Amino acid sequence: MTNVTLRCKVLYIMELDTAQPSPEDARAALATAEKQRKRARRVYKVFSGASFIIWGSIYALAYGITHFRPELAGLVWLPLAIVGFVLSFALGARIGAFIRSPAGQNLRALWTSFGIGYFLLAWALSARGYDGLLLSFVINLLVAYALLASSLHTRLTTLARAAALLALTNALFFALLPGWYDAAMSVLGLLGVLVGLRMVGDSEV
Repeated sequence: MTNVTLRCKVLYIMELDTAQPSPEDARAALATAEKQRKRARRVYKVFSGASFIIWGSIYALAYGITHFRPELAGLVWLPLAIVGFVLSFALGARIGAFIRSPAGQNLRALWTSFGIGYFLLAWALSARGYDGLLLSFVINLLVAYALLASSLHTRLTTLARAAALLALTNALFFALLPGWYDAAMSVLGLLGVLVGLRMVGDSEV
């Protein structure tokens, strides 16, 4: 056997070893991938639950005050909205340190653009005199869309259900029971807090 032939056989065996990992290596790779998937899902769940707690509390308080003491609505909404976005961005930055996946980056981009759009929309409509009920309706419609888009990135069905419930309640009370719109959103806020607490405390993924 010539040296060339021997060298070719050695290279062929090395290629086979490289192309076909052992069953142990394959199982280890699958276990690692599954562990990373569960970790990412858990982080998404905690982030979503904490966001529900933050914004559910704001909705419950601000819409409750708007319903019972409408003259105080203007003094309540702006500072609470600012606090909510500051806490949300801080939470998103902390979560982002744990997840560098494309889905995580898309989720941060989605809610960052939503936050910017929220303030621009609120400013533009208020400047044209379209504040109050119409402003809330448009913003909550966008929130429902953002929740639905988030559910596609995170595969969390809770977000899709929340989007559907918010969109339905938003439309029904705006069109049929405008006098009870703020009260309905306040109740949804309380429900969001409860859902958020459950998501944060749930250890299953």
